[in-house]
Amino acid sequence: MQRTFSRRKLFGALFGAVTIISVDVSVANAQTAGGNLIVAQSSNPPSLDAMVTTSQASRNITMNIYETLYGFSEDIRPIPILAEDVEISQDGLTYRFLLRQGVMFHNGKEMTAEDVKASLDRYKQHGGTGTMLEPVKSIEVTGDYEVTLTFDEPSPTFLEAFASPRAPAVIIPAEEAAKEPNEIEFIGTGPYKFVEYVPDSHVTLERFEDYTPNENFEGIDGFGGRKTAYLDTVTFRVIPEPGAAVAALETGEIQMLEQIPVPTARRLASNENIKLYENMPWAFLTFVFNMKEAPSDNPKFREAVQVALNNEEVMGIATEGLFQLYHGWMYEGSPYDAGDIGQEYYNIADSERAKQLLAEAGYNNEPFSILTDSNIPEHGKAAIVIAEQLQAVGINATVNQVDWPTALNIRLQDSGWNGWTLMMGIEPYLGPVALISTLTGDQPHFRATDDQLDQLYEELISTDSEEGRKEVFARIQQRLYEFFGVVKLGETGLMQATRANVEGFKPFRFPRVYDVWLAE
Repeated sequence: MQRTFSRRKLFGALFGAVTIISVDVSVANAQTAGGNLIVAQSSNPPSLDAMVTTSQASRNITMNIYETLYGFSEDIRPIPILAEDVEISQDGLTYRFLLRQGVMFHNGKEMTAEDVKASLDRYKQHGGTGTMLEPVKSIEVTGDYEVTLTFDEPSPTFLEAFASPRAPAVIIPAEEAAKEPNEIEFIGTGPYKFVEYVPDSHVTLERFEDYTPNENFEGIDGFGGRKTAYLDTVTFRVIPEPGAAVAALETGEIQMLEQIPVPTARRLASNENIKLYENMPWAFLTFVFNMKEAPSDNPKFREAVQVALNNEEVMGIATEGLFQLYHGWMYEGSPYDAGDIGQEYYNIADSERAKQLLAEAGYNNEPFSILTDSNIPEHGKAAIVIAEQLQAVGINATVNQVDWPTALNIRLQDSGWNGWTLMMGIEPYLGPVALISTLTGDQPHFRATDDQLDQLYEELISTDSEEGRKEVFARIQQRLYEFFGVVKLGETGLMQATRANVEGFKPFRFPRVYDVWLAE
């Protein structure tokens, strides 16, 4: 029996009458300059050289220090940040970036085209997303505040890739750009500047008094917009143990917690000294098939699994209630959301139909091994629930839980596993090219290639207009619900928390500590 709903948030329902903070910063709120904010996160940043690392622990800090030419807006569209604009030639082979003038680095030097060229040249050599500038043939200074990129062939999705925060193409002084990875001074153009890093302890930033806000915007917008640094200093403290971090928040030792366990958030919901925030959606939780290993090499068998799953139950248990259901392979309402396509296959939990499909597949109680890891709790919990649901329809499902490195090694093999629980974090946020690139090419997540999907991906990256790419992605989503190489289980979120006197905070892909102030 098919369930008619496609999307449902459960966190608010589980909290009863508790209100999750929704921030609308306006001039009615009195912004107060000064004060020291302490933010807790669970791990060390592996590097503060922003362009060479893809670590979230680094990005939390570095995106307050550095800026890029282009970045994503709140609604995940490329917008200018250090660039004033970009002029793209009619043939798509030339991108002329016009730079904002008067932008200062933390060392007191004005940013010019020489710094931008040197930074992008360094990214081509050391950047953490190797494919970002791969299509670029040359980078030339064509004016004091103008840099021109040329291409051998059109790359219609370049600006979307260039705006990626995964390992951002930040702009640093030219003299720093000549240095090797992790040997630079941490100098950017952002609203906060680096002071010190003590591993296993903290990173301290202070307000950059000569920061040059982008006057083309009224306020912050995604990674860009008009930014204002109110705080004197911001300290990112490393507190690995969640209980210790929560205790520090409760006593006021810290003022912001990047992630708080859902059960703890329930406990703190009535604490008037603490504000809770729901950062949703944050990631896809998925179940990937090995299409080279029986019985999951049979598309009819994979369809049976898709039909059998009760996604709501899987997500509810795996995330402890912080989730939403949506069938789409882009976030609902985002630029490439493909609408209702595939909805009829999502969260239907139809055991009779699943059994019929298993019979059609010729399934004869062969083992179905679910690979998962012990490092990400959602992975293991989801695997157990999936196994129980599949056993209920007659599939001989077992769970193989190992540590994350072992899981990675096993899943790169063509045999030894049938299904794999995987959290897709940054890829869905970055858009269809980033997401579908993991499912195509020589090493797709589901091991075997799908020729139709590969062809659609090539069409996606070569289509000129966003509207045209949206139409191609709609066909991609249709294809994903035809060969059933991967199941989207649902969307997860993060619970975040601050002390009650923290104003202006708005959840995003990293803790924006600009446009945040402490109430008197």
